[in-house]
Amino acid sequence: MAAVNPFLAATIALLPALAVPLWFAQRNSLADRLVAVQLATIITSVALALMSFAFDQPSLVDLPLTLAFLSLPGTLLLAIFLERWM
Repeated sequence: MAAVNPFLAATIALLPALAVPLWFAQRNSLADRLVAVQLATIITSVALALMSFAFDQPSLVDLPLTLAFLSLPGTLLLAIFLERWM
């Protein structure tokens, strides 16, 4: 039996942590939902970066970096638009 890649094991260990932002996004107020989106983005970015090393494709690190850099401005724009209409 082949040994498990430590990067893949770390990615799998991060997946249950996505349950917390999903629960907050379903149950709480709008401000808590926006924070939950940011938390889910951070966890997803780290998981994607770990997966790029787990599958020995370091060029795929660009995807989680782009997600991390664009998530904050996107969430702020969403908050501005929601503030106007709600």
